[in-house]
Amino acid sequence: MFVYGSSHTFAGFVLAEIIAAVGSTFRSGAFQAWLVDSLKHFGHDGEDLNHIFGRENLIRQIGGAVGAVAGSYLAARNPALPWFAGGTVMALTTVFAFLIMKEEYFVRGVFSFKKGLHSMRNVALSSIRYGMDHKAVRFILIITCIQIFSIQALNMYWQVFFKNLKVSEEHLGFLYTGMMFAVALGAFVISKLKCKGREKKMIIQSQVLAGGLVIASTLIPGLPFIIILFMMHEMPRGSWSPLIDSYLQKRIPSEERATISSFCSIAPHIGGAIGLLFSGLIAQYFGVTASWIVAGASLIIGALLVARNGDHESDSG
Repeated sequence: MFVYGSSHTFAGFVLAEIIAAVGSTFRSGAFQAWLVDSLKHFGHDGEDLNHIFGRENLIRQIGGAVGAVAGSYLAARNPALPWFAGGTVMALTTVFAFLIMKEEYFVRGVFSFKKGLHSMRNVALSSIRYGMDHKAVRFILIITCIQIFSIQALNMYWQVFFKNLKVSEEHLGFLYTGMMFAVALGAFVISKLKCKGREKKMIIQSQVLAGGLVIASTLIPGLPFIIILFMMHEMPRGSWSPLIDSYLQKRIPSEERATISSFCSIAPHIGGAIGLLFSGLIAQYFGVTASWIVAGASLIIGALLVARNGDHESDSG
């Protein structure tokens, strides 16, 4: 973020993205692995992980809403200020996390650079093999690929869509806050439900619901109804992350937890890249509304295809 805020050239922004990508790689899967393994270390049975991950998503949306408001205020003064402020907050968070996050179960061994690389290679290969062979991990890879592929049109074109409906520029910020609130509400609701043994079914059901609401928002006339339906579609989307994390973390071994979690969170972004190109072509040649209809349909069809493929309550590989 500091590199971004200091950059004035395209090359500087590329460098910042590379640094961010490396950081995301180290972070990806690590927090969930630390949390679940720590809970197991202290005898937690892990039955209400959806409650924990639901609260995580709720807090994330609240933080995002606060950051969006603060970032808009800072950007009005200087476009670089949000980056410096964000970098400062992340640096302080790093110190805070270092002081309070402990790994009591971790046993430090004798350090060897060669053995460390060899161990990393073995864990990565075994985790990828495990992920490709295990039904639960394959399901997560497929369903998240479908989700990320489908929602690109919604994420990229919501401002254009509502501007076409005569929503003014200054009111888009309120819409964005409403979107984050709806996602947070979805995460909150799922954190209060008993989801043991039903995570997979609920992921599929919430995806079908989101897709149906997206299509409805493009077909039903009247701006108030469109906004309500669009906000409603964000609620099931808020349940996806807690349900997916809960479902996955209950079914993967501790020694490979972080690597498998990282693999599951990074691999589906290929679907996102394809979704960006595909939704862009549809929006360009057929319009933004058409791209949203296709997005909703792909969510529904993808969920139904996955639902019909295999035993969805099995934990076995």
